[in-house]
Amino acid sequence: MSVFAAIKTGCFVVFSLILTGCASHSSQLKPVIPLSAQQRQLQLEQLQEFTLTGALGVKAPQESVSGSLNWQQQGPYFQASMTNFVGISIFELETDALGATVKADGETHQAQSASALLDYLSGWSLPIEEMPLWLKGVASPESFNHQWDAQGRLTSFTLKDSQQRDWQVSYTEFFPDALALPKRIQLDSKADGSRIKLVVRKWQL
Repeated sequence: MSVFAAIKTGCFVVFSLILTGCASHSSQLKPVIPLSAQQRQLQLEQLQEFTLTGALGVKAPQESVSGSLNWQQQGPYFQASMTNFVGISIFELETDALGATVKADGETHQAQSASALLDYLSGWSLPIEEMPLWLKGVASPESFNHQWDAQGRLTSFTLKDSQQRDWQVSYTEFFPDALALPKRIQLDSKADGSRIKLVVRKWQL
């Protein structure tokens, strides 16, 4: 059974309604002295430990998945968990020096990378390896087509997933803190029209 079997096609409609409510949540970050664009980007790149919670939706050609995401970044490794909107666990994913481990449907699976696990369990190719960067509004070194707004915030760029497919990453809203951490993120696959939407409820640094 697919790890996402519990919340396939139809959940994306619920997710769209949830997104509207998520917009009112605060980042819980205290306002600080404004930073220049260069200072902000440098601090974002140096940010190695953080936690975020939010509403995540993935729409692929054959199915849709949505739920609540909790992400904990600790250096180069992360722990992520996702539950549906009634609180039932969908998966728990963890990476370390040995690779990636996911717990779902009462089973445990391991692979050399998170993207390999995702492909095995769901058949999807998503840019999860670069997620620690694009979550906080930083483009990977291999990305291109960078766009910036008048405040010096990165608003879009293109990256490639593990199968070398292009994804357009767009930031449409930011929290009003000095780091301007992303609040609304959208990724669109140029290959098959898949889409990822994330609305962050809270950042903890």
